[in-house]
Amino acid sequence: MARKTYRDAQGYLRFVDSGKLVHRWKAERKLGRRLQPDEVVHHQNAIKTDNRYGNLRVYSSRKEHQAHHIKKDWERTRRRRTLKR
Repeated sequence: MARKTYRDAQGYLRFVDSGKLVHRWKAERKLGRRLQPDEVVHHQNAIKTDNRYGNLRVYSSRKEHQAHHIKKDWERTRRRRTLKR
């Protein structure tokens, strides 16, 4: 039987019975272990409700996760600058 979920104030899905974030639960199933409290689960396509295994990536810390976003932003602005003439 499917567990019921709801969307929290930040837009993430949580289980009604436990309040656990669905994407963290799915990442734990994918890894075969419980996540550490400081590990961050990232949605690669930025859609907070898309909890497919292939869309989730686990970072060991907030710092590592933030570095990913900084790199992506840098690459995006670099591409824009090189395309303009």
